[in-house]
Amino acid sequence: MIIKKEYFTSLTGIRAIAAYLVYLNHFFLHHPVFSTTAFDIFNELHIGVTIFFVLSGFLICYQYFDYERIDFKGFIQKRFARIYPMYFILTTITFICFGIYKAQYSITYLKIYFLNITFLRGFFQDYIYSGIGQGWSLTVEEMFYILAPLFFILIKKKRIFLFIIPVVFIGLGLFLVYFFNEINQYGFKTFGLMKTNLFMLNLTFFGRITEFFIGIGLALLVRKYKDSFKTQYFTAIGTTVIIGCVYLLMLLKIGNGDGKDCYPGVLINNLILPLLGIAPLFWGLISEKTFLSKILSSRLFVLLGKSSYSFYLIHFGVFITLLNKISANFLFEFVVLNLVSILLYLYVETPLNKKFRKSQHF
Repeated sequence: MIIKKEYFTSLTGIRAIAAYLVYLNHFFLHHPVFSTTAFDIFNELHIGVTIFFVLSGFLICYQYFDYERIDFKGFIQKRFARIYPMYFILTTITFICFGIYKAQYSITYLKIYFLNITFLRGFFQDYIYSGIGQGWSLTVEEMFYILAPLFFILIKKKRIFLFIIPVVFIGLGLFLVYFFNEINQYGFKTFGLMKTNLFMLNLTFFGRITEFFIGIGLALLVRKYKDSFKTQYFTAIGTTVIIGCVYLLMLLKIGNGDGKDCYPGVLINNLILPLLGIAPLFWGLISEKTFLSKILSSRLFVLLGKSSYSFYLIHFGVFITLLNKISANFLFEFVVLNLVSILLYLYVETPLNKKFRKSQHF
């Protein structure tokens, strides 16, 4: 079956912005930051991940929701082809490089590698940032991909499931934290599996589900009202709220952490930011003719958006460490990261994607 897909070029461009926000969030780990204020701002630009999650919920729903029956095998194969090959290659390179550099060849090291290439590390607080550290978000993404067809079936039956499902999953996450902590008290080793509520809320699908569902809700609204409900200020409103949320997270910052390391910060990052900031911004980018939508729809930003996944994977880790040995100049680093990302997208990511998808008939 062929899917007639509407292509939102500005939402492809926003991927690049989201990736650059995460890059700046990690910037101070490689470069001296100019001031305390700059440090505090950069420290909250993890919101780029929130943008990715809302965007995933929106695009998957917009593309697949109308199907009476989704070919689950084909759906998962497409998602696998998009995410996994590049991740597997770069993760393997990362472990080989670290293994050689640190002379780590133990069974434990192989176990951590296994947890990484299977995405299971995303459930273990002790290993969440191992390998490609920022890759923890892919465990969250993959859980959404696996469960999305079931979510769509339930939401089609009753729209109230848009609200019920996130509440159920957050409740389930809280139960799992309690359950595994109880197991630990009886002497069983769970290797940091779902240790704390803040870990669950910030770094697992159970806590981040609201962002995907806000994207789903936005997709349903856009499908129904895009041509009849005209707006002029949603881009400006969304951008303003996003900036305001970053400021609030800065105020909530605790020690060397960031604003979402407390429950009010979780509420801002996981609910208020996507609902009142990112969702209106996306609506504006889709329906309004603004300077921002024009820039993000340009050929340059569309290319940068398409290569943003590779950028996301290499901007922090082995590659950037080696690059900084050549030069620590920010402009040099940023340009090279983008050039390498584009090359990876064109000559590795895209060919592998096509290879794994060629048997699909969507």
